[in-house]
Amino acid sequence: MQVKEIFVLRCISCLSVVLLHAISMVMFLQEEMLGDTVHVIESFRTLLMFSTPAFIFISEFLLAHAYSDGVPEGFLKKRFKTIFIPFLFIAVLDAFLTAGLMMEQFHAAAIVQKLLANIFLGNFIGYFILVIFQFYLLHMCFHSFLQKASPKWVLSVSFAVNAAYLCYFTFINPPVVQEQASFPFSWVPFPGWLFYFCLAYYCGKDYKRFLALLDQYRYAVYTAAVVTAVSIVAISYFSENIAITSKRPDILFYSISIIFLCFHLFSKLTAVPRLIMFISNYSFSIYLLHAFFLIIGMAVLSGINSISPVPAVALLFFGGTGAAIFVSWSVNKLKYGYMFVGKIYQPKRQRTEPKVQHHAG
Repeated sequence: MQVKEIFVLRCISCLSVVLLHAISMVMFLQEEMLGDTVHVIESFRTLLMFSTPAFIFISEFLLAHAYSDGVPEGFLKKRFKTIFIPFLFIAVLDAFLTAGLMMEQFHAAAIVQKLLANIFLGNFIGYFILVIFQFYLLHMCFHSFLQKASPKWVLSVSFAVNAAYLCYFTFINPPVVQEQASFPFSWVPFPGWLFYFCLAYYCGKDYKRFLALLDQYRYAVYTAAVVTAVSIVAISYFSENIAITSKRPDILFYSISIIFLCFHLFSKLTAVPRLIMFISNYSFSIYLLHAFFLIIGMAVLSGINSISPVPAVALLFFGGTGAAIFVSWSVNKLKYGYMFVGKIYQPKRQRTEPKVQHHAG
């Protein structure tokens, strides 16, 4: 059974990632023009940080919901072809662009170094894929345990581990392999995402009860979303030493609140709107490709001095999203194109049993 809430949440999360990066690039380009408002924009940009945790939640939710008795044979092989190989291709492309073409001189050693950091440390936008594959393995290893264990105990322990991990790497300088590394190694290991995984498992496993609980406590869901949203903006604004990132303990509360709110609100839909379904189906490709087109767009905008921030963000957002969809659509026309840019999701059609007419005879 398809879960309509997932399509909407995936669409929103995907577009939030693109918007987040579009805003960041415009702020970088127009920092002098924006002046003191940069810090205000940065603080409100925190509201988009639920997107990566939502993707983590979605991946495990779908596993628990679809495979109640364990994953089928060939599960990892299929995911390797459709998810990990595109990740490797984009990792290579990113290494060549950032450590090769964008540098003044072409250094093979720098490219290899960046490529290894991309693949093993998640030192580029695709780090989320490494997190997902960790949870694929954890699901396969601990599926039976999670079925038998007490959800209250599992969720309590996983929350404590997750919160402690995030607190450590928020309030103590996170370890990095290289000083210039843009993504700390601490972002990828599973303890930083463990609670999302465990919560998604039980929500997906007992989907109907999950929705019923959200409906029963809907006012608590609304309140939590508002309170956590205000809190993370305030913390980002008044705490200058805390980074704007999804790997913060306060974002843990906020992300879960937004995920719950989305499930509650979108469970009321009778059908998923076509545009939302369309974007959701291309979400993986958008996630992998949009940054390259934003960089191209930023290079174009850098030569336009008169454009104001809002139109600049809009151009990058729609241009990056549209270009990623077009390239994905085009490359997927090739037999093995999905192994480069990600596979376009095709919802399974409901099978209907053929009617057999019985004739009296």
